[in-house]
Amino acid sequence: MKRLLLFALLSLFLAVVTAEAAEKSVYQTGKLVDMSSAESGAGAGRGQRIFCIAVETGNLSYTLHYWPNWRGSYVPTDLVVGDPVEIMVDKNHLYIKKTSGGDLKTDIVRRERKSPDKKPPTCALPVSTQN
Repeated sequence: MKRLLLFALLSLFLAVVTAEAAEKSVYQTGKLVDMSSAESGAGAGRGQRIFCIAVETGNLSYTLHYWPNWRGSYVPTDLVVGDPVEIMVDKNHLYIKKTSGGDLKTDIVRRERKSPDKKPPTCALPVSTQN
C-alpha cells in the first residue's frame, strides 16, 4: 500500500514538473536579416510608426511588424542587422530578446521555408500570394 501511494505521489510530481517545463519559454538563436520603419496613417508626422523586421532561424524565415504603442515606448534602434538574436515563436507572435532586457513582441505577417534558391526575406520585397 505504501509503495502504491509513493508511486502515485511520484507520478503526480513528475506530471507537474513536466507541465511547468512545457510552459516555460524556449528561445532559439536567429539572425536579424533586415529592419526598416515607416509612418502609417494620414500625413507625415500624424501617423503611427511601424517597424518591419525580418528574422531567420533554422529552416524558417519570418517577416514581422511591430508598432510602438505610445510615445516613449521601446523603439528597436539598438538591434543591428546581421547580428544574432534570441527569439521565441508563440502562435502568431514572435518575441525578440531586447539588449536592455525584456522582450519585443512582434506580429508574424509571413512565414517562409528557406531554400538555397530563395533570397533572404527583406522588408523591401513585396508580399505576393498565389490564388
